[in-house]
Amino acid sequence: MRTKKVLKIIGIVLGIMVIAIGCFVGFGYYMFNTSLMPKHEPFEHSSHYIDPETALLNKGFNVCNEDYIAQYYNTPELPYPNGKNGFRNYINLSYINNNYSDSGYLNIRFIVNCEGEVGRFVIHENNLNLEPITFNEDLKNQLFKLTSEAKGWKPAFLWEENRDSYMYVSYRIEHGEITEIIP
Repeated sequence: MRTKKVLKIIGIVLGIMVIAIGCFVGFGYYMFNTSLMPKHEPFEHSSHYIDPETALLNKGFNVCNEDYIAQYYNTPELPYPNGKNGFRNYINLSYINNNYSDSGYLNIRFIVNCEGEVGRFVIHENNLNLEPITFNEDLKNQLFKLTSEAKGWKPAFLWEENRDSYMYVSYRIEHGEITEIIP
């Protein structure tokens, strides 16, 4: 009789543990596979995607493989023309501060295709707290022109082949002066 009671208690404890584990697994599955997905419009593109319909300087620009555009950081060196220091020198020598008072980050995203050509530009403007702002139009146009006209961008070299890649240049500007170029 005592053995029957012990087995009954062990069965109840095991049953509760199985139910608890089942609930935990079910909740985990729901949280990671269902609850965080959009309900009406699933993502069509990754977060770094640049829409060719709305991008700047896209006319006549072609990528080599529309289905695979890598990130610039997948290669051992940055794709800047003449290296990062060469690009920084080019910008600093060419940029003219026309008494701008703007401060913030001017981010220019684009694609370097497998031939080293650049296109599909997008510009994002933020203050130093990363809140959206609008920069002086002349300042913005000057940095956009300098970035888009720079020659010698290097295509990403992956799997023994030149590839298209996403790239960005972020200018940190304080009172109209470029204080940093990222990355």
